[in-house]
Amino acid sequence: MTPILHIDFETRSTLDLPTVGLWNYVRHPSTDVWCMSWAIGEAEPEVWKPANSLTASQIAIQNHLAFGGTVVAHNAAFELAVWNEIMVKRYGWPVLKPEQMVCTMAQAYAMGLPGSLENCALALGLPILKDEEGYGLMLRMARPRAYGKDGTPIWWTDPDRLARLYAYCQQDVRVEREIHKRLMPLSDSERKVWLMDYTINQRGIPVDVVTATAGIKMAETIKVKCDQELAVATKGSATSCTALDALKEWMSDRLQIPVPSLAKDTVATLLLRPNLPDDVKQALLLRQEAGKASTAKLNPMVEMAGTDNRIHNVFQYHGASTGRWAGRGIQPHNFPRDVPSAETVENILALVRKGDAAAIDTIYGPPMSMLSKCLRGFIWNGGEDYRVIAGDLANVEGRGTAWLSGEQWKINAYKAADAGTGPGLYELAYAKAFGVPVESVKNPSPERQKGKAAELAFGYQGALGAWRKFDQTVPDQQVEEIKVAWRAAHPQIVKTWYALQNAAIKAVQHPGEVYNAGHPGRAVKFKVSGSFLWCLLPSGRALCYPYPKILPGLYGDQLTYMTVPGVDKSDIIADPHNASGWARVGTYGGSLMENVIQAVCRDLLAHVMQQFSDIVLHVHDEVARHVLVSQAEAAREDLEHAMRSPPTWAAGFPLWAKCKIMKRYGK
Repeated sequence: MTPILHIDFETRSTLDLPTVGLWNYVRHPSTDVWCMSWAIGEAEPEVWKPANSLTASQIAIQNHLAFGGTVVAHNAAFELAVWNEIMVKRYGWPVLKPEQMVCTMAQAYAMGLPGSLENCALALGLPILKDEEGYGLMLRMARPRAYGKDGTPIWWTDPDRLARLYAYCQQDVRVEREIHKRLMPLSDSERKVWLMDYTINQRGIPVDVVTATAGIKMAETIKVKCDQELAVATKGSATSCTALDALKEWMSDRLQIPVPSLAKDTVATLLLRPNLPDDVKQALLLRQEAGKASTAKLNPMVEMAGTDNRIHNVFQYHGASTGRWAGRGIQPHNFPRDVPSAETVENILALVRKGDAAAIDTIYGPPMSMLSKCLRGFIWNGGEDYRVIAGDLANVEGRGTAWLSGEQWKINAYKAADAGTGPGLYELAYAKAFGVPVESVKNPSPERQKGKAAELAFGYQGALGAWRKFDQTVPDQQVEEIKVAWRAAHPQIVKTWYALQNAAIKAVQHPGEVYNAGHPGRAVKFKVSGSFLWCLLPSGRALCYPYPKILPGLYGDQLTYMTVPGVDKSDIIADPHNASGWARVGTYGGSLMENVIQAVCRDLLAHVMQQFSDIVLHVHDEVARHVLVSQAEAAREDLEHAMRSPPTWAAGFPLWAKCKIMKRYGK
């Protein structure tokens, strides 16, 4: 067996990597390699420096690549970019193919472990750890020490610092090598997904840099205007919409109540207060307008766009524990969903290019709000010769719960709704919960919205708290009645919550034994192997729950495991502080159902994406292609067919999607 080559680079540049993105960073003339540490097999890591002549050891590296040897790195996308853009083009090294790379960060994410090298090592309990002191030195040496009078960067070049940096790089290779030994390799099918992800990140997302640049300029002008109007409204107590302490103090004094925060939700709540003084209302509206996320997205759009007017490396493979992707850079996963019509977006962006904020305000509404709503439109076709083709898997999680559980009446209802021979599911949900004829529930209507809230809130064993995320109008007692009615109408889904919980607990209690949960032919399988609880999905991929334990819970035995908790940290049971953010959390049947369904939906999306070579964007359950206008209709039909056709392992899944041809990405 050919030994593995482990590598790690340390680089320097006048650019800030997180600001400009990897694509621009490695292509900038100021970016160079301080060193590369490497080791073949178990050999002591060596260090290559740009001044080195070709040695026998380095010839061994080239031979390793030439014979198709495996190269391992942590966050392999960085090493691939540095190798192929700097080492190849400046130092004459052979090309490194992504097919030869193994990424230990991707493997760690796939096992539910922290992604960073140091935290992954801590979570695995390795006896060898990252050099934290050297990390601080690396950050300093990555940027110039100073600049000469002519603007020439001056680097840290004293021998002691360089020697320390080389030692730090060698230690990273040692740690990565030990991590690699402890991680499960990606399956063949997941290797294909990882390589697809790399290709999509290299392809990039086309963005309208010209309009984004104009949008930044307009946003800055609007912010100045908002600050001026705020100073007048508060009589000079707060002179900037970002001067939060001064604004909170003024507002607390005016309202005679503590105002501890001016976050988005708090501002919205305060605006609902009765008899709100006019000056306070104006100050809140100004804060709301100035706080729109427009420039937070537009700045990186411009800064991270390459010479090809595309933003690269936006998607993080397995960024969520379910296998779904996470967003990086411009964060496409949290664009506003309240998007105007395509015609309105085009008109607003034309006014943005003209710098006419007054016209936007007069015709469409507050300019910053409209900029925020049009953010998707900055992802565009790149010219009249191209179009964006996009589609979204319709209500795929709700369909997934019915499919996994064998809730056949609901699967049939989805299929009937898709065929136009039956009511929509939100209308049907309301009718079942309230005992009224489904024909009486209109679309749109407040009743349908309540049906939607029920579907979204209760599918994963949610109750009042889950309902309140979608609706604030229904009294608590009525929500409880709707919940009971919803569960009564979905006996197979309810049964599957508890089946998942019991199977997972039994698997932990009986390591090595397999326990199933779900409808026959679609069931997931739980098994403990080593220090991990594995959940084998219908697709053949496995979810991983590190270091599972059964602990007493409020309702009996509870499954717990180690993870990096999300925004909602209410399920944290203990934090042993053995890694940043790494904590023990508790879970239950509904949460396990959510994990499984989101993982299944991810695998369905990956199945669709692998059928096309022109994917530029994917957001949650949505895919976008970039095609020539002459191919647009055929591309739309092909994508729509793929998004309605489940793979063999998902036979019977009621998939549905409608795809659109767009000049700009929208809804």
